[in-house]
Amino acid sequence: MQSSAIRCKQGLLTAAVAFCCLYASTASAVSCTVSTVPVRFGVYNPLQTAPLSTTGTINVACTCAVVDCVAFGYRIDVSAGQSGNLVQRELRDGTKRLQYNLYSDPGFTSLWGTGIGATGGVGFLYLLALFGSRQPVTVYARLPARQTAQPGAYSDTPVVTIIY
Repeated sequence: MQSSAIRCKQGLLTAAVAFCCLYASTASAVSCTVSTVPVRFGVYNPLQTAPLSTTGTINVACTCAVVDCVAFGYRIDVSAGQSGNLVQRELRDGTKRLQYNLYSDPGFTSLWGTGIGATGGVGFLYLLALFGSRQPVTVYARLPARQTAQPGAYSDTPVVTIIY
């Protein structure tokens, strides 16, 4: 078998959705946005015995228009992307596929998904005085080793949602 370079990238499409706030009096006073630094796997070698791991960043920026809103909780959800399956995300290039996933921890044990549960979103506390304009959150990504793959430019675009 001839080894060919396979380029992989994964972009995080951003979306911001307001849902609730910790204090009812400040719910309409809080405003948050999300931006991302995409996960980029680089070149994947299907003969490599170790998984290919990398990171990306989700930046959360919030403001509050009232004095008593100094801290509030929020959750970041990341959709399943093109595969529609949070447990088995896919990078795609036409009909070609590579499995990968996104995690909230550097040990790659907690899948990052949506809602609450085993593949749920990840909760955070936002302190306006400490974080100022933005709070960066690391996304850990892993592409399992030894996948049968063809050369191509693989990508996926899961949607990032902040719920506060």
